[in-house]
Amino acid sequence: MKKINVFGKIALGIVISYVLFHLLILLQLIPSNVVWGGKIVQPKTILFLEGAALLVMLFLGALILMKTKVIPNKWQEKTLNRWLLVFSVYFVLNTLGNLLAETIFENTQALPTLILALSLFKMSKRNP
Repeated sequence: MKKINVFGKIALGIVISYVLFHLLILLQLIPSNVVWGGKIVQPKTILFLEGAALLVMLFLGALILMKTKVIPNKWQEKTLNRWLLVFSVYFVLNTLGNLLAETIFENTQALPTLILALSLFKMSKRNP
C-alpha cells in the first residue's frame, strides 16, 4: 500500500467514520433524529438525504484516495485539487451549520468537520 501523508490519513479517517455513520442511520441502527436538526421525520426524506450524504462522502473518499495515489487518478491534478478545495469550503460551511445547530450531537460535529475542511484545503495545495 502507498504511504499516505498525514492530511490524507486524517481526511480519510474522518470520511470513513462518516460513511459508517450514514450507513448506520440508513440501517436504522442510529436514530434519525440526531441528524438534520432532528426536524426530518418522514422515512422517505431521511432515506433520500442520508443516501445523498453517503454518496457525497464516498465520492470524497475516492478523491482522497486518488490524491494520495492509492487508486489511479483519472483526472488532471488541477481538477482534483479544485474538487478538494470545493469540499473544503463545503465543510467550512458545514462547520458553521453544526455550531448553530440545536442538538448537542450536531454541535460536537463542528470539530471533525473543521479538521476535515483544513485537511482537504492542505491536500488541495500540495503535490502528491
